[in-house]
Amino acid sequence: MISSAVTATRQRAQRHRDHLLQGCERLMQWTLVLLVASMTFAISWQVISRYVFNAPGMWTQEFLRYALIWLGLLAGGYCFVIGRHLNLPLLIEKLSARNAARLNLFNALLTLVFGVIFSLAGYQSLLDNMAMKTAIFRIPVGLLQSVMLICGLVIVLSQLVSLYRLLTGGLARFSDLLATAAVMGLALLLCGWFSTTDVFHYLVTEHLEIFALLVLFGAFLIFLILGSPIAIGLAYAGLFTLALQVDLDKIFPTAGQTIFNGLDSFGFLALPFFILAGSIMSQSGLALRLIDLAMLIGRRIPGSLWQSNVVGNMLFGTLSGSGIASASAIGGIITPVAREKGYHMPTTAAVNAASAPCGMLIPPSGALIVYSLITGGGASIIALFMAGYVPGIMMGVAVMISAWLMAKKRGYKAEEGGCSAGEVLRVIWRALPSLLLVVIVIGGILGGVFTAIEGSGVAVLYSLVLALLYRSLSAKAFFAIFLDTAIVSGVILFLIACSGMMSWTMTFSYIPDTVGNLLTGFSENKTVVLLLIVLVLLVVGIFMDMSPAMLIFTPIFYPVVTSLGVDPVHFGIIIVYTLSLGLVTPPVGTVLFVACSISGEKITDLIKPLLPIFLFQMIGLLLIVFFPAISLALPRLFGL
Repeated sequence: MISSAVTATRQRAQRHRDHLLQGCERLMQWTLVLLVASMTFAISWQVISRYVFNAPGMWTQEFLRYALIWLGLLAGGYCFVIGRHLNLPLLIEKLSARNAARLNLFNALLTLVFGVIFSLAGYQSLLDNMAMKTAIFRIPVGLLQSVMLICGLVIVLSQLVSLYRLLTGGLARFSDLLATAAVMGLALLLCGWFSTTDVFHYLVTEHLEIFALLVLFGAFLIFLILGSPIAIGLAYAGLFTLALQVDLDKIFPTAGQTIFNGLDSFGFLALPFFILAGSIMSQSGLALRLIDLAMLIGRRIPGSLWQSNVVGNMLFGTLSGSGIASASAIGGIITPVAREKGYHMPTTAAVNAASAPCGMLIPPSGALIVYSLITGGGASIIALFMAGYVPGIMMGVAVMISAWLMAKKRGYKAEEGGCSAGEVLRVIWRALPSLLLVVIVIGGILGGVFTAIEGSGVAVLYSLVLALLYRSLSAKAFFAIFLDTAIVSGVILFLIACSGMMSWTMTFSYIPDTVGNLLTGFSENKTVVLLLIVLVLLVVGIFMDMSPAMLIFTPIFYPVVTSLGVDPVHFGIIIVYTLSLGLVTPPVGTVLFVACSISGEKITDLIKPLLPIFLFQMIGLLLIVFFPAISLALPRLFGL
């Protein structure tokens, strides 16, 4: 009787906790949706006021500047709640369920400590900067920087919930938690003891650059192997390296300010707005009209469905800018038809996976925007956009050639029968609204009508108008689109913010100079250095997603190659092309996993058809490295 009453009480308490957590999560969702919606209104108003009323408003720029930071940090915090941050789960997946739970305890505690540090840094910034006011709204800067405190508290809460679920799930025990905390404390004490030794002082005073390099990448590699969120690993690696030269009492405020300032760039606005525009076009069904156009283009080539898949991914990628979205949307339509017509399904999945990343190069591309901003504008966004066309098409053509050869080998024929002129015109007419988005945005930026950031606003405004005209989206759909935009943007922006900590530390410790000396010590021939970098990035791409890889390695390699005379635009295309190949290579090939889940094929079955595709794509990569004109011809043609 007593036992039943206790059980009932516990169940009621659990229900109350669940309702409370769901309420908090719903509050965060609405906050993020309203933030994205207000940013959408602001960028739309900025475009309309500038080009319709010829009266640009200054308030929109200040609002968007700080709204972006709030979006990056709040959405970044929310992504910890829903478990969306990127990590490398290789070790966790190899362990038994019990040991995996223990490792998850470690990562939860590690992230919890980061949340506490970030909260304290935010609280300190709130107190220190209340007297400073913004230029337009006259809002205390400290109040705006309180988002660090909020983000830190959200991270702390999310990890407390994770710890509770791990401990009550039966796989981890309270003794495991204590042991994990003890190990972390012991490691911290050992680091503190080592910092007092003569060896430490010798390394810091005589070999700072090499020592900082080893600490930075050694710490990050350890966290990466342990399956910690990559953003957290970046932040801790930066903190440990910063601790080599900065007093402990100054580290946390410095870290908080660096992470906050890492997003204080107006150029980053292009990223969430292009994501939003692509999501609206995709969810409204307008982008899927491109599939009919792709089927029309590919029907006259043997293995026509494979060819249509490649063309579809290239066209869809121009709108979504996401390899995962392309593989999911286009592959989801092509795959059932291919199975019905008796196509070889592992090859079908391989073609879909290998062609999906083309959109990372064909503009408007989020990856190229991120590269431009990492380089501090050394390579302009529009120059990178124009440079991405030919390499992006080359990547797709490489897949088309491979697919054609495999289709000929299997005896596949082209589609029989032609299309009437009326049918061709109907397909083109239906696809025209989607294609015009790219034409208007790229043409407007190229013609100097608006900037790349305003171009992202034009893309949002255009896609919104189309969605409303076609009445293809409900209020519920808009809520989902805004929330998804916040989540996708939050993952990337939080990575950028934490990588800002790492980049600042690298510059502070002269790490790019050290790496440059190592590379040029091997060879001062820029082509040889580029090939070495390509080799490193190919290996990195196997284990790391594109965004963190770009954020980590661009600040290291960029000064090296530019000092050797490599064009920044050319190098940006090489980085994005190389890392795009990593999206289709196990064990972290996210696009490959999507293609396999859609087709139901095993990853091992895709290796054989992927090999010839990779061969042709590698030939394309080498051509881009050896012949810079492939990337630079279009930018130079337009005087960029």
